[in-house]
Amino acid sequence: MSATVLVPTYLAKTGYEVLQQAGLNIIEVPNVDNATLLKYQDEAAGAIMGVSPIDDQTYAQMKQLKILARIGVGFDSLNPVEAAKHGIVVTITPHSNAISVAESTIGALLNLSKDLPQRTALMRAGKWREANQAQGHDIDGKVIGIIGYGRIGHEVEKRAAALGMRVLINNGNRPKVPEIGAPVALDELLEKSDYITLSTRVTAKTTHLINATTLAKMKDTASIINFGRGALVDTDALIEALKTGVIHSAALDVFEEEPLPTSSELYKLDNVLLSPHIGGGTIEAMDRGSWGAATEVVRVLAGQEPRWAVRR
Repeated sequence: MSATVLVPTYLAKTGYEVLQQAGLNIIEVPNVDNATLLKYQDEAAGAIMGVSPIDDQTYAQMKQLKILARIGVGFDSLNPVEAAKHGIVVTITPHSNAISVAESTIGALLNLSKDLPQRTALMRAGKWREANQAQGHDIDGKVIGIIGYGRIGHEVEKRAAALGMRVLINNGNRPKVPEIGAPVALDELLEKSDYITLSTRVTAKTTHLINATTLAKMKDTASIINFGRGALVDTDALIEALKTGVIHSAALDVFEEEPLPTSSELYKLDNVLLSPHIGGGTIEAMDRGSWGAATEVVRVLAGQEPRWAVRR
């Protein structure tokens, strides 16, 4: 009998083809989460998933599961160590969406540089003249500070430099030699940057990396762009900084709580650009991620080692 694999409805054709060619039994579900895994705990040998968090107790109850293949890079919603205790490997697709997230980051930066969120709000209020007279900035010659120099940070660096920006890099306690930018300490990056982008992992040290203290070190003309992880930013501190002019503006694609509650003050601020965690959600990224996740499932269920397992 063929092994059974759970796949979300948004899995791209590239992923289905890999699984079908391997002769696996595919069960399509709306989303792979705790409830879905437990529903199929007696038969699911593999599962392809997005960002839904999986509880530690769920791993222990899975009878056949060998692999959780995550479409994307982040894995903070999973516990690879706990999964491994029950014979389950967690994999990611590190090459799937770096370009997509980098393009989204630069797109948001360009929007903020021209004050488009503020101008749009004025237009919607019927204030064409005020919107027309507002002045934005060129980004040529401006300083971008990139916090986190993995694949996404590197792709942001290349695009920012191509647009004439000066690039500063901080990679925390894992120093790397940037291809283009200058490696600097975090405080120097905060103080000198006109735009600050976040692409680092969430750890005990980086949770709320952007807080009242770090925000106070930035220029009052600076902008924050977070297409990384919501937990990197203290939302309350950011809202206060945006309301009081501590920083100029922000673009946010990820949030501490998702979906972003309708009661959030972020919706009321006209110096904020919001998007619903879609920075890496392009058709091309989904094609790459679906193929990569499905390939990992096939490898593991065939008794082979995965290429992109997460061990920590």
